[in-house]
Amino acid sequence: MACYEAIANRPGAYRVVLEERAEGVYVNVFGHASSTEPYIDILQDDLEMAIRSCKHRYGIEEHQWRLIPDVDWHAPPEMGKS
Repeated sequence: MACYEAIANRPGAYRVVLEERAEGVYVNVFGHASSTEPYIDILQDDLEMAIRSCKHRYGIEEHQWRLIPDVDWHAPPEMGKS
């Protein structure tokens, strides 16, 4: 699955990462440049909806998204691990 990142540089939303998963696309919002984990995540149905939502909420234009290595904030658990 793919992940995309954009810098919003807005109060409470410095950076946003879109994380594609089987159940949909997580919109992970990082409050500050130094944040290592999202403080909020919103599940959208698909990538198109996630991108539209980010444009509306955070002013992120489509050309601002860049492909990044996959992240695992919502990865399914490995078999045999809890």
